[in-house]
Amino acid sequence: MTPIDGDHRVPGTISSPARNGAAGHPLHIVVGGGSGFIGSALASALLSRGDRVTIISRTCGPGRITWRDLHAHGLPQCDAVVNLAGQHILNPRRRWNAAYRDEVIKSRVETTQDLVKALNESRSPPEVFVSTAGKCFYGTRELAVTETYPELDEDSEPMGLDFPAELVGQWEAAADGVDATRIRHVKLRIGVVLGKVDRKSLIGRLWQIGRARGFLPIIRLPFCLGLGAVIGTGAQPLPWIHIHDMVGILLHVIDHRETRGRYNAVAPGIVTNREFIEPFARRLRRPVL
Repeated sequence: MTPIDGDHRVPGTISSPARNGAAGHPLHIVVGGGSGFIGSALASALLSRGDRVTIISRTCGPGRITWRDLHAHGLPQCDAVVNLAGQHILNPRRRWNAAYRDEVIKSRVETTQDLVKALNESRSPPEVFVSTAGKCFYGTRELAVTETYPELDEDSEPMGLDFPAELVGQWEAAADGVDATRIRHVKLRIGVVLGKVDRKSLIGRLWQIGRARGFLPIIRLPFCLGLGAVIGTGAQPLPWIHIHDMVGILLHVIDHRETRGRYNAVAPGIVTNREFIEPFARRLRRPVL
């Protein structure tokens, strides 16, 4: 990982020396949205190295506080806060309409505002606040047939404004309300997160189906039904990252005090939509329409 004035894309896997070992005591990390795909993987990694984790969730339970608790009692004393809370913008179980759009905005922007308020009001704030958003910040626009997609970094302006780009803009603006004179602020723009598909049964191995989280379950069903296709020309870039590398980046920015500002959490070799879809379909032994 490099400073903000260089090439900011984070390379594949990051080894993360545990700051708790250097400090002589475990860290206490508060994770907003810690029960999601990234949050649960991060919590597992933190616990495995001896840190303590408190998850902010909609439901109470061991090792958890609710958003209502945060409103009532403020932020518990901790060393770092990581915000991963938010409704997934692509939910195949939900109909895309104005109500769901508003729910997505509220789940990301308002929870971030709540966390920032608690951070700023804390008498003994954590050393670092890690806010997250999507690579959708850069937006999209129609390109000519002969035109190639430009390479974008953390200093690039959006190519065009669509709903995902507007959402990320509001999301990051809410996070920017944190008092950076008291708290180190790291902002991650996360690509499409990929993880392993568990196929434990014979049928699962035969039909290439199984349990997974993240992006793959959303796109896998059409391919399993023989309806998968490349989107448009297929030339659109698909910035991606594996869940193991995503967790490595989060551990890295928590542990390293020199990291601050914006980082694109994506693999260095960005593929196009076609370059991703065609081998994905071959792996599933399904056609591409």
